[in-house]
Parts: sequence; C-alpha cells; structure tokens
Amino acid sequence: MINPHETKAFDLLYNFVHEHFDGVYQLAFKNGAEITAEYDTDYETDNGLEFEEDGYEEYITIIFKNIADNTLFEVNCFNFPDKVLYNGEQII
Repeated sequence: MINPHETKAFDLLYNFVHEHFDGVYQLAFKNGAEITAEYDTDYETDNGLEFEEDGYEEYITIIFKNIADNTLFEVNCFNFPDKVLYNGEQII
C-alpha cells in the first residue's frame, strides 16, 4: 500500500491479479457499469502534481482489458469496483 486511500480490498485485488492473470474478471461499479475483462498490467502512478506540491499523491493502478471492445481501463483506489468476480467466483 503506497497511498492511504488504498484499502485492504485494493491490496487483495492487487495481489490476486498477480497470481491469477489468465482468467476472466467481472467488475461491477457504483454507477451501475459492469465490465467483463482480463488483467493486462499494473504500475505506480501519481495525480499529475509535482512531488513537492501540496496534494501530491502516488498510487497503484491496475489495467484491465474490456473483453467486449478490447479497450483498456484503469482500476485504482479512486475508482475501485464494488464487486469483483474471477472466473465466476466472487473475490470482492
């Protein structure tokens, strides 16, 4: 965890995708969006501010590929899904 906004659920997903990167994920979000996806990659990023600026934050982003249209999308501590299934089994 590199950001105080990253929850235990985020850490669980981050660690889970590193052990289960070949399966199908189903992610459900608060806005009602449901996406079937595959894990692509992850990386550390920031909010675009300079390190010395007030409000600077670093966090981890997990990249998934939407199976329906092959687009990539980010999941991080600021847009974390409410529910995550892996190969039909709920993990979050």
